[in-house]
Amino acid sequence: MRHFTIAIDGPVGAGKSSVASDVAKKLNILHLDTGAMYRAFALKALREGISMEDAEALTALTERCMPEVQYVDGVQRTLIDGEDVSGLIRTEEVSMATSTSSKVAGVRRAMVAKQQEIAKKQNILLDGRDIGTVVLKDATLKIYLTASPECRARRRFDQLQAKGEECVYEDILADVIKRDHQDMNREVDPLRPAEDAQILDSTDMTQEQVVDNIIRRLELKQGKMPKKAEKFSKIYNVAFKIMGFLYKTLFPVQVHGLENTLLDAPYILISNHNSLMDPLTIGVPIKRYNIRFLGKKELEKNPILKKVFSAVHMIPVDRHNMDMAAVRSCLKVLKENHVLGVFPEGTRHKEGVMQDLESGIAMIALRSKAPLLPAYMSRNLGLFRKVHLYYGAPISVSDLAAKGINKENCEELLETIRKTYRDMVEKHEAHYGKKKG
Repeated sequence: MRHFTIAIDGPVGAGKSSVASDVAKKLNILHLDTGAMYRAFALKALREGISMEDAEALTALTERCMPEVQYVDGVQRTLIDGEDVSGLIRTEEVSMATSTSSKVAGVRRAMVAKQQEIAKKQNILLDGRDIGTVVLKDATLKIYLTASPECRARRRFDQLQAKGEECVYEDILADVIKRDHQDMNREVDPLRPAEDAQILDSTDMTQEQVVDNIIRRLELKQGKMPKKAEKFSKIYNVAFKIMGFLYKTLFPVQVHGLENTLLDAPYILISNHNSLMDPLTIGVPIKRYNIRFLGKKELEKNPILKKVFSAVHMIPVDRHNMDMAAVRSCLKVLKENHVLGVFPEGTRHKEGVMQDLESGIAMIALRSKAPLLPAYMSRNLGLFRKVHLYYGAPISVSDLAAKGINKENCEELLETIRKTYRDMVEKHEAHYGKKKG
């Protein structure tokens, strides 16, 4: 695997450090502990008797002496003047000195330059608040790891409870929201994703799933397609290989946001609806799962289509009535850790995208708590006519589902879907224009 660097940023409580550590271990690369570097520098300043308030002297020290880092047996060793000080920098005295000296602009500039120098020499992973925007601007992969405020507060609450500390969830949530506002609105280096960062929402994911997802994203960046996560039916496999070829030649489809498809099942793939080819169009790029699509019952009247649909595990639905049998089949698919494919509009619409939605998608999502993966096709397939296919960031429903399954929450989710597609359409039109497709 050629040289690469990974930058992970994100808000407080997103689990950046623990995720970064596990990713680095799996890839057998250095997870650079930048804090240890600042600590080693502070130790050097203390040894030389430099005041932590003397910005000029501290900046001058960076020109004479900076920490070095070695990766030994999977562990970072931090050196100053050639001495391994890894075991000497965790004292209270060094901690207090580091807190003050690390705020000096000259020290921060020198430390960033040193970290960039280290990153050029080896595969490396850094996590923090400004890694992708400041430290590793040219990182191979930039991840902005986040989760809903409720999820991050719940994780913190559980951690404190496990330690036997008394705490109130509502207080922790209020603190998380306050910290987010402060970090995102501060004057110097506000917290924000780098323009080329991939947003990874871990609300519905375990730490192991987040780690594996990041590794798959790195592999995708390096041109390696993800492995199948389940066995494909023969006809599904053949059809998708044929259509995959056609989408590169006769019916060109340009895919955007493929990294968003790397999440683990169960999830619900949703899309706007243009033609009978839509399941193949949005399904072909997703190499990991044999997607179970919901399709109208009328198509099964054709004996050949009925056999084909059965072979690809299509779920027939009566669009004209509340088909509870189809709903139960959908929930069963998700419970068994498969991917469900649904066209929430129910039929093709000439005007607007995802404006007229069937309520069934909200009920299925809230009952299953499975995230929604939105796909948007810019137009219908046409011979030698390019179609842009976008996969958006997954939509988490777990926090909303926890509030109950009722008409109000269903409508809130449907409005979230509508807004998601308005944003996707706007993004497409901004880049390619309405008439260019």
